[in-house]
Amino acid sequence: MPQHLTKGPVGREPLAREVVEDHQRRRIAVAACPVFSKHGYRATTIDDVVEVAQVGVGSFYSLFEGKQECFLFLYETIVAETREELARAVPRDASWVEAVGEVLRKLLLTIAAEPQRARIVFVEAQTAGPEVEERYAETMAEPARLLRQGRASRERSAELPAGLEPATVAGIAWLIQQRLVAEQSDDVPALLPEVAAIVLEPYLGESAAAQAIERLLATASA
Repeated sequence: MPQHLTKGPVGREPLAREVVEDHQRRRIAVAACPVFSKHGYRATTIDDVVEVAQVGVGSFYSLFEGKQECFLFLYETIVAETREELARAVPRDASWVEAVGEVLRKLLLTIAAEPQRARIVFVEAQTAGPEVEERYAETMAEPARLLRQGRASRERSAELPAGLEPATVAGIAWLIQQRLVAEQSDDVPALLPEVAAIVLEPYLGESAAAQAIERLLATASA
């Protein structure tokens, strides 16, 4: 076990039970990631999860109410860690265009590097029941809020459809999902020019968006 989870000297305050249990939940959920990704949420059983995590069924149920809660814990873990990675990829002084470009670039690279985790978010989350589907919708609302900031870059932003940002995010998620389902995750980073155009053109116009994409690709290849 990690040093911070081992027993300390006599007289030292023991580690909070909640911390230990959270570590155990995380270990089980992360161990189950390849199983959920390979077999799909619906086909994965509790027996599959406890086997790969090397825990007893009783131990599993002491930490999770069932398969869905385990999956949701895994989903939340992946989303939180990815959110942090994307935030670190954006320079503090970045403009909106630069921030969007870096987030897209980093996201696509992360998906290619970790296709199993990506499949949990973009594919399996939509098959795991209403609670997970609701959380997925909340997750997709986050990039939509970022995109909405681009309206400040357009003089006549009122002309843009009210549902532009959610539709844009849904379209990009669909493109990614199709690559993952087809087991073509290595091709995902090549989507950058297409995805960046989908995002930027409504706010900047075709010409300015093309210039921004050219700078983004130059930075990515540097």
